[in-house]
Amino acid sequence: MIYSQAKNPAKFFVTFGTFALILFVAFSKPAPLDSANLTSTKDTLQSSRLSVNARVDATGTAAGSSLVLIKTAASAPANTISTANLRAQDSITIGTGTYTIVDIVDADEFTVTPVLAAGDADDNDPVYLKSRPRHVVTFSTATAVANGFFQILLPADATNPNDGNPDDQGFDFNTSVDVVGTDATDYDFVTGVATASGGTGCTAPANYHCFEAHYSGAGGVGTAITITIGNTNGTNTPIAPATGTAHTEATADTYTYVVKNFAASSNPESATPTDQTSGKLALIEAVRVTATVDPTINFSIAGIASGQTRCGLSTDVTTTALAVPFGNLTTLDSFYDAAHDLTVSTNASGGYVVTSSENDELSRAGAGVTVIADTPGDGINASETAIDDWDDGATNGFGYSIQNVDAAVVPFEYSTTTGDCTGSTYCAKQFANIAGSDPPQTIFSSTTVASSENAYVCYRVSVGATQAAGDYENQITYTATGTF
Repeated sequence: MIYSQAKNPAKFFVTFGTFALILFVAFSKPAPLDSANLTSTKDTLQSSRLSVNARVDATGTAAGSSLVLIKTAASAPANTISTANLRAQDSITIGTGTYTIVDIVDADEFTVTPVLAAGDADDNDPVYLKSRPRHVVTFSTATAVANGFFQILLPADATNPNDGNPDDQGFDFNTSVDVVGTDATDYDFVTGVATASGGTGCTAPANYHCFEAHYSGAGGVGTAITITIGNTNGTNTPIAPATGTAHTEATADTYTYVVKNFAASSNPESATPTDQTSGKLALIEAVRVTATVDPTINFSIAGIASGQTRCGLSTDVTTTALAVPFGNLTTLDSFYDAAHDLTVSTNASGGYVVTSSENDELSRAGAGVTVIADTPGDGINASETAIDDWDDGATNGFGYSIQNVDAAVVPFEYSTTTGDCTGSTYCAKQFANIAGSDPPQTIFSSTTVASSENAYVCYRVSVGATQAAGDYENQITYTATGTF
């Protein structure tokens, strides 16, 4: 499951000229399993970011303008009342037109390109961000069921479950969905079947979309199964929920999903499944941090005041759960330091892992062209997988380190003095870069249940005289995944 507290996109400004960093956190997690159920069950979302369902406020929005003002009072299903879950370069729908966000102005205003067309600036026109994450559902079988099928139920809106727009009660089916089972020993899958809530064969239980993966073969016990719902490019993929009616910013909206194993030719609306598992999805807006929260896992991001000692250094700015404002980078070839406190609690018997990644290097206006590069380290050996010492402010870039508090396992710390960090006072790495196809990297983890285990993530940036002035930003996604 992914618990998204990203909690994700908040704007942290670092100014050299002006310079912005957006932090995005996401995470999800499965609920405890019923007796004799499928085991090691997870629904890993490609991104656990909430969708946006807001309304245009015509008092500050006009056709021919690039400025959009949104309503700050909810009116279901349009319950998004701030820009906390939006970021530069997002593709959004306003009225009936498609636009790209240029900049987030404040809590209820943003700018777009192209300028607003006639008919897209009327009061209460919809504002949609359609988050379409692929689901990767994995589990181990409990019973050998020959020539049967697995059914996955995702929560659906009770009113408009398949209109192609973000809903406030569950996932929108989005017209058509691809379902693919990965062949395993004694499980040969055929093309999956997807049915929107209320469609033929998908009326019970109510308000769930139905996804079936049929197979031939004898089945087995303890066989690892993987079923994907949707695609990484967002085509034929359900739309993630927008904020719910009772939503509180930075508090997750939770939903139940179900995985079942049926015997051949069973009617899933009336037959009793041989095995099944229920789990919880929890989604939060981007930290500008979003989070997918499960009732059995808690994940939090806390800000740290300036002047606090973290990773062996005094922090230069005060962070919050939604922002890391580095401020003006007035001194060249010098470090600016900030930190966040990440905490996880879970009753998952298999423990958890917290990973991180960035959507791209810090880039001007988030466009991915002019960048503040990720740090190479003093020895030019730092990467998303390799550590290096970073004690020289003239080695410009952006990177991070870790200070463990009581987490079971961390891959390295700022005080690591082995390998390329021998003799270093600050050992650092680059964030894994999604744009460069880097896989997410572990921040901290455990293989058993955990109670409030936490670690500090320390951010560091340095720029030189040749760094182009401008507003720079990116998103960092933290993903906490638990295994039952």
